[in-house]
Amino acid sequence: MKRNTIFGILVIAIVAVTILNFLTVGESTEDYQNRIETDRKDKDGQMLSNSSPLLEEDKQGFKGLNYYPIDESFKVTARLTLIKNKQPIFIPSTTGEQLKYIPFAYADFKLKGIEQRVIIYQDWEEKDQNKLSLMFADETSAVDTYGGGRYIDVQYRNTNAVTIDFNTAYNPYCHYNPDYSCPIPPRENLLNVAVNAGEKLYKID
Repeated sequence: MKRNTIFGILVIAIVAVTILNFLTVGESTEDYQNRIETDRKDKDGQMLSNSSPLLEEDKQGFKGLNYYPIDESFKVTARLTLIKNKQPIFIPSTTGEQLKYIPFAYADFKLKGIEQRVIIYQDWEEKDQNKLSLMFADETSAVDTYGGGRYIDVQYRNTNAVTIDFNTAYNPYCHYNPDYSCPIPPRENLLNVAVNAGEKLYKID
C-alpha cells in the first residue's frame, strides 16, 4: 500500500474518531447551563426591542422574564415515529382563528419516570423543513406557567430521534399581548406531569 494512501486512511480515521467523540460526549453540564443562561439574557434584551410583543407600559418596568432553575433532567431524547401521508390540519388559536399545521411525528420519551407521547408539528408557513414545534401543557399550566400552554422548538436531523429540552420551553406571544393569535396545544400534548422547567408566568402576583 502506498504511503500517501496510508496517510489518507489515517487522516480519515482521525477525523471520524473526532466526530464520534463530539457526537457522543457533547457539551459539558457547565457549558450547557451557560448556554441556556446566555439564551435567557438574550431574550430579555429582545423583549425590549421594537419587535417585542410586550405592551409599551410593560416595557417601562421590565426586569426580565421568569424561569425555573435549569435542570438537565428535563432535557430528553425522544424516539420518533414519523406520521405517514402527512396532511395539514387546523389548530384553534387563542383568538378563535384556525392555524394551519402539519402533524410530523409522534415523539415518545420518559419524563420523571413516566412514559409520555406527544405530537410534533410543522408550521405550515415555516420555510425551514427541519424546524419543528412542540406545543404542550402540563400540570404547572395556569398555576406557575401560562394556562394556554408553552412551546419548544425542535430541530429534526433526519434521524429517528430528537432532543426535547424543556429548559427552553417558552411562552407564546399571546401571554404578553392579547392581540397575538397563538395555537392552543392539542389534547394529545397535555402531559400528566409537572414540567418545572423553562419559562414561567411573566407576571407573578
